[in-house]
Amino acid sequence: MRRLTVLLALAFTLALVPAIPAQAKKPLTGTADVEFNLLWPGPQLEIPDWVGTITIDGTEYGIAFFWIATGKAFEVGRGMASFFQEVWRIYDWMTFDFENQVLDYGQILLWGYDTGVVSLQNSKYRMNGNVEFAIGDFAVWQGRNVHISGIIEWQIIDGVVAPQYAPGIFRIN
Repeated sequence: MRRLTVLLALAFTLALVPAIPAQAKKPLTGTADVEFNLLWPGPQLEIPDWVGTITIDGTEYGIAFFWIATGKAFEVGRGMASFFQEVWRIYDWMTFDFENQVLDYGQILLWGYDTGVVSLQNSKYRMNGNVEFAIGDFAVWQGRNVHISGIIEWQIIDGVVAPQYAPGIFRIN
């Protein structure tokens, strides 16, 4: 009887303890392979400036970046650095029609904001921000910091230098 009382008390106590939320393994990383949209009309949230894929734990997802502003007011194009602010979104699937500027996608799994800089001297970029929304297996990452870095590969079109690809590493801490 005493054992039964102890077991019932223990069960009751455990029922009152709130469930411990799932902890995310640290960090979540992915490799991104994105292409610049040469027909990009300018800052807004409907047509991305960079589109491509991101591979996380062996699974490929769609990723798009939407440039929304400069990271430092009134300093676009000054010196050897280019500052920016953007929204990034990771989709379960995504396609982008470059010719017609149409983005088609499935469910948004993660999205957030970042502020970054491109060194025009060595073509390296670095962005830091936050995960604003995450669902499903990625839900544990909501509210976390995100870091993205890589190198921009350039192309020459009619004598004008333009970005082409930007492979990089995506990381959530």
